[in-house]
Amino acid sequence: MLVIVGGVVAGIIALRKYIRKEKGRFRYDFLRLKLPVVGPLVRKTCMVRFARTLGTLVAGGVPLLQAMEIVRDVVGNAVIGKALDEAKNNIARGETIADPIKKSGQFPPIVTHMIAVGEASGNLEEMLFNVADAYEDEVETAISGLTSLLEPLIIIVMGVIVGFIVLSILLPIFEMNKLAG
Repeated sequence: MLVIVGGVVAGIIALRKYIRKEKGRFRYDFLRLKLPVVGPLVRKTCMVRFARTLGTLVAGGVPLLQAMEIVRDVVGNAVIGKALDEAKNNIARGETIADPIKKSGQFPPIVTHMIAVGEASGNLEEMLFNVADAYEDEVETAISGLTSLLEPLIIIVMGVIVGFIVLSILLPIFEMNKLAG
């Protein structure tokens, strides 16, 4: 038992050290984006951070290239951060914001379309805030759905634990009654 616990602890420590390295962080974030249930939720959360932060910075008058650097660090995902870095480089060469973001393949089509519309109409901040609001609603809905799915599972686990405790208390009592009788 002690060997298993030690192995798990050593595995967790090794994983954390691996994730701290740039290559490990990139692979970890890539895997998180590809997971079946968690991946879409992680991507939506990153989109909220991206859109809200970029919208706030642009509305505050921060130059776009500097804002893209800040947003890269705020997003919290190395894969999307790398896509933003490449987009920043393309924007510096004169491209629009929407084109390099679309080419990266890391941003949902609705995000790139809203950014393109915002650029064309001159209301980029407003469109980014609309994207952030929409994705915040989606994240809240997804989290409530996951929570409602987990509730029955938690009840079953708690029932098994309580049943185990009750049996561990009652079985010795039954054994003592058999021996006394």
